[in-house]
Amino acid sequence: MAHPRYLGWQIDWPVFIKAPLTADNKDWAKGEHFDWVNRDIKPSAVAQLYNSGYLYHNKELEKETKVGDRLDEMTASQLQTLVNLLNAEVKTRSNSASEYTSKKVKFSKIEGKQRAFVRSFLRHNRWIEDKFYEFRDGILKEQE
Repeated sequence: MAHPRYLGWQIDWPVFIKAPLTADNKDWAKGEHFDWVNRDIKPSAVAQLYNSGYLYHNKELEKETKVGDRLDEMTASQLQTLVNLLNAEVKTRSNSASEYTSKKVKFSKIEGKQRAFVRSFLRHNRWIEDKFYEFRDGILKEQE
């Protein structure tokens, strides 16, 4: 399913080259992941490229190039494992049961909703990103 154009550029989603271009002293080919964050390209410049039709979101290319949060590649069981690992990390860093309860990743049996809970948690808790990638990569490596 394609990302609806009317939603525009989503800053926390990977973008790919839709039409070849030269940016940041590099020639970019169609389908290539445009890693603007690691290249220190301003978000306003990325938004302009997106709105001009040079960049786009593509879930299939995310899977193929293994970029983005990769939550869509996980089964319900794998999501459950990820949430358990994240919550265990939150628990070790919480000073009380009430703090843990307020910070932990919420659970849902609906896969789409669980992915949304994880994404929301990550947006609000940037401190755990490194652990998230470590856990995610370990879980996805098991399925290869």
